Amino acid sequence: MLPKIVRMFFLMLFLSVGTSYAQTDAAMEKEREKYVQKQYKEYYDRVDTFIALLNIDDFKGAIVKQKIDDFYKKRNEIMMTQISEYEKEPLIDQLKVTHFSDVEELYTVETILSTQRFLTDNKAEIKKLQKIKKNK
Repeated sequence: MLPKIVRMFFLMLFLSVGTSYAQTDAAMEKEREKYVQKQYKEYYDRVDTFIALLNIDDFKGAIVKQKIDDFYKKRNEIMMTQISEYEKEPLIDQLKVTHFSDVEELYTVETILSTQRFLTDNKAEIKKLQKIKKNK
């Protein structure tokens, strides 16, 4: 009688752990989705702030925004490839320089350099532009 109770106890314990694992998995997935949405919102807010601080017209701002989005998509493709880390960095650095070459005639050199700095460290570049705007 006792071995049956012990077996039944372990069976019930096993089933309860399996169910809670599935619930935990779903909760983790929901939490991850919420985090990703928050990160996208913050990213778009930073890009919009950067575009506003550049003091360019709406058409040029839309082009810069599209080019920045396109840059990050290409960078993510490079990061997901199966090449080694030390080979990825030069490719990303090259992409930073060449990605805006087709629209250089639309913008000043300062705007292009500011955009490239934004791609490297966007929070620092936003702070720098805010400081410049405040001083004017």
